[in-house]
Amino acid sequence: MKKLISLVIIYTCFLLTAQSQDFGYKTIDVGGEFQWYRAGYISGLHLAYNFPVHHAVQLCIGYNKANRKDFGQHENEEGGGLGFHLDTVTISCPAPRFFPGCPTDLWHLNIDWRQVSGTGTSKIWVLQPTAEIGYMFFINDEFFIAPCIANGIEII
Repeated sequence: MKKLISLVIIYTCFLLTAQSQDFGYKTIDVGGEFQWYRAGYISGLHLAYNFPVHHAVQLCIGYNKANRKDFGQHENEEGGGLGFHLDTVTISCPAPRFFPGCPTDLWHLNIDWRQVSGTGTSKIWVLQPTAEIGYMFFINDEFFIAPCIANGIEII
């Protein structure tokens, strides 16, 4: 009976070890993030939870500095505000350094505007669903840079 129990324990430990090698490790990444777009830039603090099987969920809390010029409803729009984005990323096995993602940003912006008839301030919420593709450059075991190209739509 003791041999059977010992064999079951050894077999269970072997299975758990084999599964952990297949699935990898769970990690949390912390870093800075910078995004540029034609009407401004976004800078923030980036937190990522990496799942064992080539997936990650990212959260960025930051500031969106907007200079919309005449892209909006008024002739000159400038401002900014706080917000965050939530992103899911998949690192594919055939090309392990490439990753697609689908971030969604939510920003609360205070926009100062000017036009011929006067000036004013608008407080708006902006939702931005986006699709992205990026590539990871590994500097060492603990540091990497991941530039990406993204395209999305702004919903006000």
